Amino acid sequence: MRALRKRPRSDKLVNQARKSSSNLSRRLYLVLLCLLGLSGVNYMWGDLLLLRGDGLVLRDHNVVATGYVAKIANVFVEKGQAVKKGDVLLKIESMELLERLADLSMRQAALSQRAAEFQLRSQVATQLLPIALRRQKETGAVLAQFDDMSARGLLTSARYEEALRANYDANQDQVRLAAEKETLNAQINSLEAARTAASEALKELQSHYGNGIVRAKNDGAIGADVPSVGDVYRSGDPILKIYSGETYVLAYLPTRYLFSIQQGMKVTVSSGRYSDKGVITEILPLSDALPQEFQNSFKPRERNQLAKIKLENPTAFPVFAKVGISYRFF
Repeated sequence: MRALRKRPRSDKLVNQARKSSSNLSRRLYLVLLCLLGLSGVNYMWGDLLLLRGDGLVLRDHNVVATGYVAKIANVFVEKGQAVKKGDVLLKIESMELLERLADLSMRQAALSQRAAEFQLRSQVATQLLPIALRRQKETGAVLAQFDDMSARGLLTSARYEEALRANYDANQDQVRLAAEKETLNAQINSLEAARTAASEALKELQSHYGNGIVRAKNDGAIGADVPSVGDVYRSGDPILKIYSGETYVLAYLPTRYLFSIQQGMKVTVSSGRYSDKGVITEILPLSDALPQEFQNSFKPRERNQLAKIKLENPTAFPVFAKVGISYRFF
């Protein structure tokens, strides 16, 4: 047999130089390891050393709502439209309010009718009262004469009883008319007060309803939610919002910083695509939980210090945009 390949002898192997591996992969591994370590340190303790937080871009706003059930009859504005104080926004219809207006009108008419009746009766009592007083005096004088004649036996019992009855009827009429006049005057005063209250309530309700025309109560811009014709809103439901004033950032800042946060501190506000400079103008004396869109599933829910940030360019971000806040070094 003959070997196909000649194998070298083990006692005569030649030393071979070991190939040197590249340092690139080792360096890349060390860099990635350092980055991972820095990320862990930043995740665990970054809030202690670096100013960073989340915030919402907001504007002051007024809510347009009604105190009654209303149906939208017409809409005169659009989303984002600029409006002035007094501009017509909507026309609404409310059967509930119309019924209340009709009820107040009927009540006012009924009170006016009752007041007129009481005034008529009071005038009649006023006219009859002097006659009743005169009759009372005359029957009293006649009764005094009859008493004297009865004592001397010059008067029959029937005539004396008739004089007593006439005097009693005269006194009764006088007392009834006086009491009726006093009572009617008191009732008339009460009815007048009720009529005044009903009239004021009717005027206030008519002014509040304003024939269904809803006007802007301040300058500003219409919000994103604009009703459509036919929409029905219950009492107190917001119909639309009017945003006014400059935009600002409501910042949610963690409370475990190792440094103090003060008014006038310069910050950078960024939404990822846009960024702007800002200044902390007010640190609110309250804290609140982060909104749901800022919550991190890997961090426990915590409450953050609230602060207001004034933007250098108020038009840099749209309202309700989510932004990040960091310290500005220059």
